[in-house]
Amino acid sequence: MGDNLPTVDLGSGRSAKFITTGGDHTCAILDDGGVKCWGYNNDGQLGYGDTQIRGDGAGEMGAHLPSVDLGPGRSAKSIATRHEHVCAILDDDSVKCWGGNDYGQLGYGD
Repeated sequence: MGDNLPTVDLGSGRSAKFITTGGDHTCAILDDGGVKCWGYNNDGQLGYGDTQIRGDGAGEMGAHLPSVDLGPGRSAKSIATRHEHVCAILDDDSVKCWGGNDYGQLGYGD
């Protein structure tokens, strides 16, 4: 551990202001209000519109890991993860959720 434990590469000049972990994934709010998520992605809980696992291979982190699209000009104030879904409170106090929705946990009414 100590100096031998590597840091997570969030991209050049980026730092985390908040971090949360779900069952097998992690999300961070960055210093610019962006969100990056990595790990297991079976239900789209990383927020990238696919089910690709990210962060388990060379070259998948840092600048290669995109920020979650929160909408034009939007940033996250707070974020919470569960086993297969994520919800974020945005800068305008709206809420966006993504990932598994088997029991209506995303709040879409479906």
